[in-house]
Amino acid sequence: MRYSNMTILLHWLGAGLIFLTFGIGAWGLVPTPNTAHKLPLLWLHMGLGLSLLVLTALRLMLRARRGGPRLKRPTRTAARPGRPQPWLTRLAQPVQNLLYAATPLMALSGLGLAWQAGYGQDLRALPADFYAFSLRAAHGTFSSLLAALIVLHLLTWAYYQFIRGENALAWMWFRKPKKDEHE
Repeated sequence: MRYSNMTILLHWLGAGLIFLTFGIGAWGLVPTPNTAHKLPLLWLHMGLGLSLLVLTALRLMLRARRGGPRLKRPTRTAARPGRPQPWLTRLAQPVQNLLYAATPLMALSGLGLAWQAGYGQDLRALPADFYAFSLRAAHGTFSSLLAALIVLHLLTWAYYQFIRGENALAWMWFRKPKKDEHE
């Protein structure tokens, strides 16, 4: 019922990077005009996005190699005879899979946008308008999709944590080593 400490570390690092990158993009880059003052913030945003891409790739490789915990989900009849599972429990796994897909797609669309804007040749180049590039629309769409998936992910956690009382946070938090592990 638990993830490995490495998986947990990658999860929380990724979550932090996502929120930081989102914040810089939405509240720092979007409202700032394309002047030289925008460059350091843009470089930070791009660096965080690349870091997130690498982190997500590492997490996917680790997940493919080790797998995840075998979560014991109650069947429809065992949970509540005659009543279907709540929509949040049915969405948990698809949302998780979509998060694994949307995160690298967001970073890759950002890389493509940077390439379209000329950053492959000059890191100091700032286009007059990023919205002139086709991948800006894709990057914005993935941003909205990722935000919606994160909200669903958090709602699912809250459902398991508070309504079902399953201490869902324990699945993705570091475990204390057992006494005999040190001996």
